[in-house]
Amino acid sequence: MSERFRVVLVDDHAIVRGGVKAMLRGTEFEVVGEAASGDEGIAVVQETTPELVLLDIRMAGGDGFSALVAIKAALPKTVVLMLSTYDNPTYMARAVAGGAAGYLLKGIDHETLLEAMRAVLRGEQLLSTQDLIRSLRVVGESVQAADLIEPLTRREEEVLKLVATGLPNREIAGVLFISEGTVKTHVEHIIGKLGVSDRVQAAVWAARQGLVSEADLPKLSTHHPR
Repeated sequence: MSERFRVVLVDDHAIVRGGVKAMLRGTEFEVVGEAASGDEGIAVVQETTPELVLLDIRMAGGDGFSALVAIKAALPKTVVLMLSTYDNPTYMARAVAGGAAGYLLKGIDHETLLEAMRAVLRGEQLLSTQDLIRSLRVVGESVQAADLIEPLTRREEEVLKLVATGLPNREIAGVLFISEGTVKTHVEHIIGKLGVSDRVQAAVWAARQGLVSEADLPKLSTHHPR
């Protein structure tokens, strides 16, 4: 096996890291670093400059999304695959917006993991915008265009597009150069006008109405949320 690829594992559970290392043993992938938090992961990735990072999302000491943005800013050619327990469409949206090449669920088998890692290193994108929109539509079937109680303002549409990518209020405020409190107010108005119960259903509505498209997500991913 002539070509080798260096990999960093970022997960707060040592047993998960150990399991992935065992799955990669004897393949073209060499684990050159491990980290138990997002912040630690950023440092390890910058030190080892791997071709690929397998990155968990919910960790103490710096979450995976913050680490994703920092890693892609420092090393844009490093490929990042999110590896999560959560089959959550808003998490998938944030992965796309942050520049991840894919979103995998923990518990996948050995061959699926290897195929995914090889695919993203070939330049393939495992989580496309169309996949994201389909996943958002599966979340709920109750949101219809006719349910719009009152028209959204232009600013509310801008906020809704960002909500649909899974960004929290703090990061939306940074993108739009407004206060976090103002974003919170906009989100409350949006949910009320759409007649939905939460942010995820608002994202479903946005996807169905074409507010989130292939043109939107790459543009949003260029914004550094911090």
